[in-house]
Amino acid sequence: MPLASDSSVRSLMLLVAAVAGMAVLGACGGGGGETTDATVVEPRLLQTETGERIFAGTLVNQGSSTIGIAEVEVALYDGQGSRIETMRIQVQDVPPGDSAAFNQTVDSDRPIQQAQVQQILAP
Repeated sequence: MPLASDSSVRSLMLLVAAVAGMAVLGACGGGGGETTDATVVEPRLLQTETGERIFAGTLVNQGSSTIGIAEVEVALYDGQGSRIETMRIQVQDVPPGDSAAFNQTVDSDRPIQQAQVQQILAP
């Protein structure tokens, strides 16, 4: 699927570029929660020529065991920087020391201009 012009993609990626310094999060002990063993690199909000918006990135497993399933929580913002929605993207079966690219269509009619990874959840 063809992507929009470079200038359109750049304008959608303003905040994403500012926060592209990875989303490494603290661990919750016990039976699940946030994980320190995973990081999202190259997070980006893209828009196709047809107007479809897609959030994409790569989940990196820095731990010593396979991540069976993780949810990447992404906050979505309007042009004024107000948080208007949140989405979760599931990533499965990432071996230790490996990574998995992911992407998901942003299912919203709202004027989303920016996106930022908030946390990575693992059961």
